[in-house]
Amino acid sequence: MPEEKHITWEVKTHMHREHSTDWYWALGTFGVVGAGLSIWFGNGLLAIILLVGTLSIGVLAARGPRDHIVRIDTRGISIDGTMYNFSTIHSFWVERDGETPRLFLTTNSLLMPRVSLPLDSHEQGQLVRDHVRDFVKEEEQHPHMGEHLAEIFGL
Repeated sequence: MPEEKHITWEVKTHMHREHSTDWYWALGTFGVVGAGLSIWFGNGLLAIILLVGTLSIGVLAARGPRDHIVRIDTRGISIDGTMYNFSTIHSFWVERDGETPRLFLTTNSLLMPRVSLPLDSHEQGQLVRDHVRDFVKEEEQHPHMGEHLAEIFGL
């Protein structure tokens, strides 16, 4: 029986940046002022959303990155045991620009339609591309606005 070909690597959720106390104060002030203005204009739901969002950003910025194991085999792509079967992946792209290459996936999932995974090297990026394009359509993709915002906030 032939051995199943697979590629495995470890990624961090994000590149952690330390934030000053002033950054957290500014974030909290933004949330409280935004919520206060929302209440002033009669929009309590927006106030709740702003407070929850501000609190979430603060917690995500404070915690350190977590490690995840990524495995690609003939069935699909697994991230910490969550399997994305190739049949549920619409398209992929290996971004080779910049220092760190990234694998972008567009899935049929409602909760996480876009997945972005950093790769260890350009050589690994080529290996991943060669393996995945046997199963999924290759389509040029770029980081979306949410990823840029996460980088700005250091999430």
